[in-house]
Amino acid sequence: MRIPHHLSRSSTGRWSFVQRVPVDLQAVLDCRLIKRTLKTKDLAQAHVRAVVLGAGYARLFAQLTDQRVAKLSKTDADLLIARLTSAENLQELTLNRTRQPDGTVVEQWQIDSPKDLKLYRQLMELEAMAGAAVAKQSPVTSLLVPPSAVFPQRTMSSPAAPAAAIETMTLGKARDAFLATLKPSSLPKTFTIKKTAIEALVAFLGPKAKVHAITRSDLARWYQDMRDKGASTPTLTNKQSYIGGRGGFFEWAMASGHYPRGDNPASGHVSYSQREKRSRKKLGFKAYDRAQIQALFAPEALAKLSESARWASLLGLYTGARASEVGQLLIKDVFEEDGISCIRISDEGEHQKVKTEVSIRTVPLHPELLRTGFLEWIDDKRKAGQTRVFPAAKATAVNGQGNWITKAFSRHLAEVGKGWEPAKRGFHSLRKTFIQELQGAGVVSELRAQIVGHELDDEHHSTYSRDFKTSEKLHGLGSHSPGLSALRFELDRVD
Repeated sequence: MRIPHHLSRSSTGRWSFVQRVPVDLQAVLDCRLIKRTLKTKDLAQAHVRAVVLGAGYARLFAQLTDQRVAKLSKTDADLLIARLTSAENLQELTLNRTRQPDGTVVEQWQIDSPKDLKLYRQLMELEAMAGAAVAKQSPVTSLLVPPSAVFPQRTMSSPAAPAAAIETMTLGKARDAFLATLKPSSLPKTFTIKKTAIEALVAFLGPKAKVHAITRSDLARWYQDMRDKGASTPTLTNKQSYIGGRGGFFEWAMASGHYPRGDNPASGHVSYSQREKRSRKKLGFKAYDRAQIQALFAPEALAKLSESARWASLLGLYTGARASEVGQLLIKDVFEEDGISCIRISDEGEHQKVKTEVSIRTVPLHPELLRTGFLEWIDDKRKAGQTRVFPAAKATAVNGQGNWITKAFSRHLAEVGKGWEPAKRGFHSLRKTFIQELQGAGVVSELRAQIVGHELDDEHHSTYSRDFKTSEKLHGLGSHSPGLSALRFELDRVD
């Protein structure tokens, strides 16, 4: 929590606390500026009291934003502040409290600068002298500044210096540095999306804002501002992912030493309601039924596709691979393991990428793919000295190496499925069809997940489960579960 210090001095010498109300909350509190007398002419005491008031108002602003309060009377606001700044509630800022063998209590507080640390220590001393509730607690011997940089244990009189220094940087410069790290390894489309997200944050907070001083409340106001301007939950969750998610801006800032390690201020703000989850499920890609599969892969229909598009579609149907995974396949990714023909989906080759770590996998080739001549087609390419299975899938395509395959299949779908009931369908529907067919055939979830590259929600699976053998993926686990070969689409062969 960033604790501001806003002091003004009257002609009588008394100090007052002045706090500017965030723009989006000015209508709620019916004022633009908050001013409260600190009832002291002593600057040190004024500083201490300003720290407490600043913390209280920061928490109040965060609560009002999170709860989307439309209007709050001045009386109600004062009552809330009184509760938030009371001595008893100061204990809520404690992150951790432990008792040493000698009886000494060690507390860790969330404060964001050495100056705030000094002021809080002064506050504790004043409260002790006043006999307030804080005085009943044991002496503080360890403090946090900032949340992830911990002071070594020391007495109250020891000098305060953080264990890990934070290199200050403006948000504008941090944006440029962050994007520079993304560009070499990101698809053009992905880079553009992430650039749009960080640009939106910079526009809201200002390019001169200090990265290390950005708070959760700042991010909460940003998300709410976007929602007020009409952004949907999917848009907000995407922004949250790019800014606060894995590989996002704040993860980079922490790793680069521009933001204290610990809580990611941009995460956990936006999530789907149960109603939105149901709605998204309805709007997602639909699996094909058996009649639709027969129509899409009928010999006369497939004959209209190019040879490469035909094999790409069959791979999607019989392996459940994503379009990007199919498009990036190299000739060497088609190989034999333990006497079983397989494809390998990995990120080891040039321009090869995977969605997640569990996406790296070996998938046995279904007997139908072998029967229809897939290996012979690959052998011809290998003899011709080709290195890529689908050269038309360009590594530099804006939408990735699955773009060509997706477009080719979509044109095929538009022709074959003219009279079908409207629904969201495409190449990705083949993946959903494959997974549902495995489920219907009785293939256990752990085996399905390893075949299609899904991560199971239960962390125990990743911790204690083993990788299934290629033969198990193809033939199953005996009486416990069938394998991939249990799929029976019974398609006619195209000569």
